[in-house]
Amino acid sequence: MEQKYNVPAIDRADAVLSLLIDEPYRWKLSDLSKQLNISKSTLYSLLVTMERLKWVNRDRNETYAIGSALGRFGSAFFRQYDLIEEFRRLADPVMRRLQESVQMAVLEGNDVLYLAKVEAATPVQMVSGPGVRFPAHATGLGKALLSDKSEEELRQLFPQESLQKITVHTISSRESLIEEIKQGKQAGYTTDIQEGVMGFCCVAAPISKPNGSIIAAVSCSMPIHKWEGKKEQALQEILELSKLLSPLH
Repeated sequence: MEQKYNVPAIDRADAVLSLLIDEPYRWKLSDLSKQLNISKSTLYSLLVTMERLKWVNRDRNETYAIGSALGRFGSAFFRQYDLIEEFRRLADPVMRRLQESVQMAVLEGNDVLYLAKVEAATPVQMVSGPGVRFPAHATGLGKALLSDKSEEELRQLFPQESLQKITVHTISSRESLIEEIKQGKQAGYTTDIQEGVMGFCCVAAPISKPNGSIIAAVSCSMPIHKWEGKKEQALQEILELSKLLSPLH
């Protein structure tokens, strides 16, 4: 990343945390200031903010250590890998029963980011492997991931009324998308009928925390000529898979 886009305060916070990781409750403000070559006034404001955010803790001796927020961030980082491994384990028999690919994704802004895929041995595949991004409004996974958002949040994510057409079947208006997301929330699942890729359909369901917030979603995709014959079985399999994965987080 070019230097002109750097945020100096975040660089300073990173330098502070890097020291505290190895030597908790050793460093006072004056010590940190000398070690990091940051003025006391600048560092004081930074530490007050970091303490408020629980990035650091300060003890009675005025020394600092890593705070509880960093523990939550770290736990969340490793849990995502636990979720991917558990998805692969549970999705493999689903793929074998359906003989169709099963994938998992998260929401990043108004895009879907694919995390994992259990691929069926079929000659034609959607390009939906780990690391691939795709507009959320054009996928069943995206609509499932958006289903815990309020109308206001959806309008912020999609500030324009007109949406990008990926295929002739893609939802092209924000209000139509909001309505379909509402219907998907009530039903517990969403679909994509040739909206992201011509010739492919999918059914998706969210993976939720106990409080109802959505952390990921799973889907099964298949060529359209198989849709009518398999959509009910695929729906039941994906709903069950999402339920099995949801209690983990």
